[in-house]
Amino acid sequence: MRERSIHAGARRAARTIGIACLAATRLGAQRHTGSVTGIVMDSAGTPIPGVEVTALKAAKVVRTDTAGRFSLSALPPGSSDFTFRRLAYSPLVLSILVPAGDTTSVEVTLGVTALRLTGVVVQEHAAQLRFLEEFESRRRRGFGHFVTRAQIERRNPLLLSDMMRAIPGAVVMRGANGRAALRFARVGRDNCPPQFFVDGLQVDGFSIDDMPPDDVEGIEVYAGASEVPPEFNRMRGTTICGTVAIWTRIPGNDRGKP
Repeated sequence: MRERSIHAGARRAARTIGIACLAATRLGAQRHTGSVTGIVMDSAGTPIPGVEVTALKAAKVVRTDTAGRFSLSALPPGSSDFTFRRLAYSPLVLSILVPAGDTTSVEVTLGVTALRLTGVVVQEHAAQLRFLEEFESRRRRGFGHFVTRAQIERRNPLLLSDMMRAIPGAVVMRGANGRAALRFARVGRDNCPPQFFVDGLQVDGFSIDDMPPDDVEGIEVYAGASEVPPEFNRMRGTTICGTVAIWTRIPGNDRGKP
């Protein structure tokens, strides 16, 4: 009995030492990482929500909250590049020194930029509402994949690319510049980006995560040229790599269709 008690006591002591060592290891790891917090504003000093902030070295992505603030933790210490991106603002890359075992705070200013579009369209509210009818008409044809406002609200994604992961054949990769890169498996080429449309206008240099999920009413995804409807097949560029049409929120339409 005494021998069993000695062995049991030794095992308990060993477990205690193991737990202590594990805790010390984790504590040591935390002490050797750092954090970056900050606020992103426009040139007038107004906070910008929904800005994609990427720590390239750590491959971590967050978005600014409604007050324009963000926080990234458990980052490797030392100088690292951070990218700041949001639709309608010029992207910015900053080199920030991450302190070991400490937090550094930054203030970032983004300048407003204009998207390069195929033309200028003045769209009244009634015309914008007609998109719902056209959207549903194309969805009933059975070609492509569609994401509705209701689906976005149910999933509540942090990034719009999260909605793409549920679409068969869609592949979301991380590009060299830290931006999300959407590709389609049937194309089989990493350097074959799809063409993007926002509210019916073709846009250049667009990333799927440039559009905050809260701003989206619906998405149409066509993986290949054979699926693309005529509305998106008469524009410049190629449809062989796929087509993604994003429709922004309609004022007063608080509920999407299932």
